[in-house]
Amino acid sequence: MQTTETKLKKVKGGHRGRTIVFSIVIFFLVAIVSGLWYWNTHKKRIIKNKLETVIQEKSGGLYKIKYDSLSIDEMDGYLSISNMNLSYDSARYTELTKQGHEPSILLNIHIPEISVSGVKTPKALIGDEIIGRKLEIKNPVINIMYTNPGKDSSQAVPPKAIYEQILGDLDLIKADSILISGAQITTSNFKTKKTGMQLQDVNITLVDVKVDSSSSTDSTRMFFSKETSFTCGKLSWSSPDNLYSYNVENISAGSVSRLLRIKSFSMVPALDEEAFVKALPAQGDRFDFSVSNIEMKNIDMQQLLEENIVADNILLPSPSLKIYRDLAIPRDTKNRVGAYPHQLMQTIPITFTLGKIVVTNGFIEYKERHHTSRQAGKIQYHTINAVISNFTNDKKAIAANNVMTVDMSAQFLNKAPLKVSGQFYLLDANGRFNLSGTLGAMDATVLNPVIENTGLTHIRSGKIKKAEFNVQGSDHVADGKITLLYDDLKVNVLEKDKGSAELDKKGLASFMANMAIKNANPLRKDPVRVAQVHLERNNNASFFNFAWKTLLKGIMETVGLK
Repeated sequence: MQTTETKLKKVKGGHRGRTIVFSIVIFFLVAIVSGLWYWNTHKKRIIKNKLETVIQEKSGGLYKIKYDSLSIDEMDGYLSISNMNLSYDSARYTELTKQGHEPSILLNIHIPEISVSGVKTPKALIGDEIIGRKLEIKNPVINIMYTNPGKDSSQAVPPKAIYEQILGDLDLIKADSILISGAQITTSNFKTKKTGMQLQDVNITLVDVKVDSSSSTDSTRMFFSKETSFTCGKLSWSSPDNLYSYNVENISAGSVSRLLRIKSFSMVPALDEEAFVKALPAQGDRFDFSVSNIEMKNIDMQQLLEENIVADNILLPSPSLKIYRDLAIPRDTKNRVGAYPHQLMQTIPITFTLGKIVVTNGFIEYKERHHTSRQAGKIQYHTINAVISNFTNDKKAIAANNVMTVDMSAQFLNKAPLKVSGQFYLLDANGRFNLSGTLGAMDATVLNPVIENTGLTHIRSGKIKKAEFNVQGSDHVADGKITLLYDDLKVNVLEKDKGSAELDKKGLASFMANMAIKNANPLRKDPVRVAQVHLERNNNASFFNFAWKTLLKGIMETVGLK
């Protein structure tokens, strides 16, 4: 039997053990309660310090973050921040610049409200993952400043994988959706303070977002999401010389539909015709362009992320282009060899491949003010329908097919049907091109508004039955055939008397001109006259000037005015 002393020892020993266990339990309970009290009391300061530390570390001390208030609900996994400001430290920027490490861009960001809901708090607090339901960023104001320390600095890419920079010490960031609404984005040159682009009312939605090592190589994801949509109320910018403003309204795009829509695009000159051409350093064109309801179909979104535009086609309904030139202003002496449209395409810094550009119901007006008469004549093309195929500057695509084709139909001066086909040989060393077309029947007097003021000629009578042309050209020369069929052509020669604003008929000059011209083609029973044209280019002339001069030479030879 156990003695009383033994029993007492066991009782004392068991009590001591229970006391130790109880003490340990109490210690942990106190520690947990104290920890929870400390967390609830100081969690906002802890998160604030962590945010500030992360921003400081990730930016190398360049950026600072501040906000007005922070609200946390661990039970519901909810967090909200009001009036967050991310700004660069000017002293640190100066220091980095002196060290030769000037960043290519600087950011100033103000976000009135950020909210995160559905966060799995334990994983966020003690794990290596952040998983949540929705992140919403409302009405951010983002200023992007390009410092331009070197070539293409505005397109500089961080050397480290993007997903690694986002994750930091985490293994996974996942969210059902990320919503950015009402954003205002402005770009500018940091040194000159000149504003670049302005984007208003930007909305971005990312669905099924996953940031980890596998998602960075997932070709089905864009911006780490399975579905991306983007809208922008207005995008605007000005040309470097401030002579044009560019405006894009109501842009929308989606990764699932692979469709981009633009309600309107306009290129608007800042000055009226006379003031504009006087503001140019030499004779040049004033453009006024607009188009509505643009659609780009089947866009390759991954290529778009790499600053390449690849799409099946672009639809341009009812575009309008007006061009004005004053011939009294002296021309420059620039050599324009190598500046044909299909050659200039190759100089665009963004790589693009568009299967087709489809134009419907377009309008073009070219107005020219004569240097002597000081009157303006204009040519108009109505109801333009055109298809441009193989529109690309991608060298791989060009290696497979180097011919860009243009097929166009229009109403010339809204009176006669015009059809034009063109082949442009991309990356050809000599700028090779072919042009062919036909013009239907019309009364020749319809041309008077064009030629009276610019050619100082008035058509008294005449009937154009048909015109055909086929021209092969290069950087320096054009050869071709021009056929113009017409009847009963009679003209008056005009001249502007000194001090008069009107053009008057000159009787003797008109008589001599009608004696010289051949008033029909063919003449009676003679064969049809076909002009064989050979024209060497004035290297100062543009592509369109060269093409027009080639056709004009054939027309003049046909009517007997060589």
